[in-house]
Amino acid sequence: MASCNRLAVFLLCTVASALIAEAEAGDTVRVTRDGRLKFSPVFRDGGAELVFAELVTPSLYQLRRLVVADGSNSPLNTTASTSEFEPACSLDSECYAYLKTRSALSVSVVVCNRRGTKLGEILPADGFCGYRSPALAPDHSRVAFSYAETGRQQIFSARPDNTDRRALTDSRGINNWPSYAPDGKSIVFGSSRDGNFEIYRMSSDGSDVRRLTDSPFQDIRPRFSPDGRRIAFTSHRDGNAEVYVMQADGSVPQRITENSERDDYPDWHPDGRQLILVSERAGKHDLYLTSVPP
Repeated sequence: MASCNRLAVFLLCTVASALIAEAEAGDTVRVTRDGRLKFSPVFRDGGAELVFAELVTPSLYQLRRLVVADGSNSPLNTTASTSEFEPACSLDSECYAYLKTRSALSVSVVVCNRRGTKLGEILPADGFCGYRSPALAPDHSRVAFSYAETGRQQIFSARPDNTDRRALTDSRGINNWPSYAPDGKSIVFGSSRDGNFEIYRMSSDGSDVRRLTDSPFQDIRPRFSPDGRRIAFTSHRDGNAEVYVMQADGSVPQRITENSERDDYPDWHPDGRQLILVSERAGKHDLYLTSVPP
C-alpha cells in the first residue's frame, strides 16, 4: 500500500512538473477546458492549487479549487448558497479573502485561514454596499479593498475584523484593484483619476502616489510579481484586452499575450516566471498558463 501511495504522489508531481515545464518553454498551456466564464485566478500552496471564480449558473458565481497536478476541480466552499467571487491569497498561502454576496445589493469581504475557518468579515453598510477587489497584506494583518463612499470609489484598508479602517486614496474617479508588494510597503492599483484608467503605486499608508503608465486606453488589474520587481496588468492599448508586464517603476512594458479575443485577470505563479490568466478563445473562457520573458 505504501508503495502505491508513493507511486501516486510521483505521478501527480510528474504531471504538475510537465505542465509548468511546458509553459516555461515558451508555450501557453490551457489549464481548464470547460469554456465557462471565469474570473480572478490566484495560485496558492506554492502553485499546487488554483482558486478562481466561475459562473456556474446564470445567477451564481462560485469559488472553485483546481489541483494543478491532476486537474481536479471542485467548489472551494461547499456550503455557499450565494455568490462568492474575487479571491485573493496571502503570499504564504496561510490566509485567503473573497467577496460574499449577502443579498442582491450587499457584498462583504470574508477572510479565512488556509483551512477555511473564518477569521473575520468586513460587513457591508446599510443599503447598497458593494466592496470590490480584496487584497491581503503579506503578513495578513490587513486587507485592502475598493469601496464607493460618498459617490467616489476609493481604496481602504482594515484589519480582517474591520477594525482600524483607513482610507488610502482620496481622489476623483474610480480607484480599484489594489495589490500589495511582497514586502508590504507599497500597493499598486488602477485609477481613473486622470480621465482614463492607469496604473499607480503608493505606500501602503496611502502616501507617495506615483503614476506608472500613460496610455490613451485603459490599463487595469495590476499584480506585483512574487519578488516585487515587476507588475503584470491588463491593457487595452492594442485595441483589445491583452496582458502586459512592466518593471515595478513602470518602465519597459512588455506585451505577453497576443490574441484577437480577450486576455485578462493575470496573476503570478509563485516561481515568478509564469502567469495564470483568463483567455477567451472562440467565445469560450478558460485558464491558461503562459511564460514571462526574464
